Amino acid sequence: MSHTTFYKLLDRFKEHGEAGLYDKERVPGIKPNQTPTDVEGAILAFVLDHPTYGPKRISAELKKRCIRVGETAVYGVLKRNSLNTRRDRLKWVDSLQPPQEKTAWELDKEASQHRHVHAPQPGYLMGQDGKLVGRLANIGKVYVQVGVDCASSYGWAKLYTDKTADSAADFLIHVHSDCQSKGVEVQRVLTDNGKEYGSSEPTYGHTYGAACLILGIKHKTTKVKHPWTNGYAERFVQTLYQEFFQVALRRKRYTSVEELQADLDRYLLYYNWERPHQGRRTRGRTPAQAFFVPYPDQLLLPAPKLAA
Repeated sequence: MSHTTFYKLLDRFKEHGEAGLYDKERVPGIKPNQTPTDVEGAILAFVLDHPTYGPKRISAELKKRCIRVGETAVYGVLKRNSLNTRRDRLKWVDSLQPPQEKTAWELDKEASQHRHVHAPQPGYLMGQDGKLVGRLANIGKVYVQVGVDCASSYGWAKLYTDKTADSAADFLIHVHSDCQSKGVEVQRVLTDNGKEYGSSEPTYGHTYGAACLILGIKHKTTKVKHPWTNGYAERFVQTLYQEFFQVALRRKRYTSVEELQADLDRYLLYYNWERPHQGRRTRGRTPAQAFFVPYPDQLLLPAPKLAA
């Protein structure tokens, strides 16, 4: 304790006794320019009816009601009540409403956060999905079919100019052939209920269903309006868009699907062999390491050299 602090406390002890040794209760300072409470109440009442209005609009509307308050003062009231963003104001309105019973769809989505896809080994289950990449000049619409092994996150992707059953079946054959060359057998495939995939009961009357029967792959489909059930494929599509398509399509003008596919293949080499994952299954390994060596105590395969 410094001399200054000691003598300050000594003087307080002499003047107030033992009570002078305790910290004084802090009293909020007087703010003469703070918005009066009645005006603040009027602002909050107006926000309750119009939560999407900003400070400037609120100030103008209140002036019509003979309540003269500036835009800055309105913002100060909103900030003091943690309502300075439109999202916060909408949440505030929601919190004042009586709780509503959740639908079966909402309950199922919440429960899905605690459920995990059962895939004990590579090849046990592959998630497949198809999305529109975009409309490219001199090419037209370009779609991507993606597949991801749910046990290792090892991924495949192939570009097409249509989103048909023939394209979906061709991609399934491509993945099946690639897995066989690596000594892995695809046992099941999970898709959504798109027309290109048909039903979960494959038949020779549908191209994709016929491919599943010929290859001996069990076809599973997600529940209607439950895209998160095929979360591995959905997340892989998102990764491709964020890390490859959004960058590649800005850096280069592609003149053919084959040219874009070549760059996509180079990215897939990086994704599968060099990009470590932090998922529950991979535990920091690359997808290739988890795909070929499912147990971390075994030797890991070296990654292939990427072309410059």
